[in-house]
Amino acid sequence: MRAARYLTGRVARAVLTLLTMIAVTFALYFAIETNPPVGMFFPDVAKGTPATKQQTELVDHLFYLDRSKVGLYVSYVGHLVRGDLGHRTTLVHGRIVDAGAVAPYQQLRVTLSILLGGALLVVLFSLPLGAVSGTRIGSWSDRVISFGALVFVCMHPMMLGLILRSAGGRVDWLPTSGYCTFVKHPAPTGGFFPADYKPCGGPVDWATHLILPWLTFALLFLALYTRMIRASVAETVQEDFVRTARAKGASQTRVLARHVLPSAGLRVLTMVGMEIGTAIGVCIYIESAFGMSGLGIAAVTELGGAQLFLELPYMLAIVVLITLIVIVGNLVVDLLYAVLDPRVGVQKGAQRTKSLVGGVF
Repeated sequence: MRAARYLTGRVARAVLTLLTMIAVTFALYFAIETNPPVGMFFPDVAKGTPATKQQTELVDHLFYLDRSKVGLYVSYVGHLVRGDLGHRTTLVHGRIVDAGAVAPYQQLRVTLSILLGGALLVVLFSLPLGAVSGTRIGSWSDRVISFGALVFVCMHPMMLGLILRSAGGRVDWLPTSGYCTFVKHPAPTGGFFPADYKPCGGPVDWATHLILPWLTFALLFLALYTRMIRASVAETVQEDFVRTARAKGASQTRVLARHVLPSAGLRVLTMVGMEIGTAIGVCIYIESAFGMSGLGIAAVTELGGAQLFLELPYMLAIVVLITLIVIVGNLVVDLLYAVLDPRVGVQKGAQRTKSLVGGVF
């Protein structure tokens, strides 16, 4: 019952967070988009002819400037509940037409592929490195690992990505740019494609195109988590329960696997939840370095001034998807507390949530 109440509260906070982010996006959009480019849709206005009232009203309607802000917000949330991220609209021959549904799901797949694969590498590498370093404080292995971690902490994601891309270019089978879908699709036909053209796709192509992005992501976060696990292991090995396990004849490997690392894992989980937003920001640089079009590049293109004007439905879709990644990631992290330590899992998760939100909600 306690776990059910906790889960219900987390879901309620997640929904409130998402609604708040949508409201903030609406507010920023209408604060920025106050003078839409009428000349972009009417060539005569672009040549210097004053815009007519009808032309101005059409463009204002296209950019949602003539509608109730609260009504738009409620309408969008209603569509979102049904799984509709919105529709783009444009002006064609003086009429507003539907330009298709907003569906940046391919960009979402790219970003999630980098996040999940990179995070898995971080866990696989940081746990043994942190354990070795934490149990041998002051040794040469500890100094080498700590120095390497310090070097990668100081590196910029773009620079590291370009270095690995340059090094990977010398390996014939290792792609250095682009993204392949996990599912292989049939080859397209037509005059633009030769008869022997083979589309990029399938698990092997998908994984090989992501090796360098995964490695870039892992090296950047590996430094942080290795040092964190090192400190946690060095502290935990001095605890009474570890000394008791050793006194009973447990081997060093068993003590680390059964007692030390699970305790350190709770601290790592806390940091993972807090770093999800930072990881998405790092993905922007990784996607740029390896020519991959993910949510990070989409956000920069749409919100960073690369477009001549802002599209509210596309902005909202990007914000919603990124917010959901952070929310779901934190929810999974909180639930994993109960798996690693059922005695304190829910309590620890609640304390972490309270510290993160700072009592705002």
